[in-house]
Amino acid sequence: MTLLTVWPDDQPGHVLLRTEDTATITAELGRAGAGFVRWPLAGLASGAGEAEVLAHFRDRIDARTAGPGYHAVELLVAETGPVERTSNGDEDRFFVSGSAVWYLRAGRQVLALLCEPGDLLTIPAHTRHWHDGGPRPDHVTIRVRHPAAAAPARFPEPVVPADFPGFGALVAERRTSWPALSH
Repeated sequence: MTLLTVWPDDQPGHVLLRTEDTATITAELGRAGAGFVRWPLAGLASGAGEAEVLAHFRDRIDARTAGPGYHAVELLVAETGPVERTSNGDEDRFFVSGSAVWYLRAGRQVLALLCEPGDLLTIPAHTRHWHDGGPRPDHVTIRVRHPAAAAPARFPEPVVPADFPGFGALVAERRTSWPALSH
């Protein structure tokens, strides 16, 4: 199950919310301008290559790229990147396999979404974010980049991603109180 954890951006040890409830996750991410849905994985052969994965999800990818402008679609494997950054356009991340945590800055909060296969996270343009796949990342995602949006709003001071619990800490915490995580 997907796990959402929320902290104040200046108090990484103070949990405001921790939930696996899909409706709550969708609502909380929606307040931050982000999106969350689940896509079924049925029918995808294990060990499928890039062409097979993209072909399997072609109808859903096409639905995400139906708007005007250039949309880049790529399959990313075992990506690393615990550095806070932004993108000029919206970005979809669909988890094909493995798991990782995506962190989003929303006002004065940090939202951490522990994503698993079937999760589709939409990160709005100009949203500060980073991700952590642990010491040996194994996640495979389809990334859809959407056309650039208007200029970004002013942001508060940057946070230090290392100050917030990482993939390993969130997974270890979850294992003590939730069912096993696929990683």
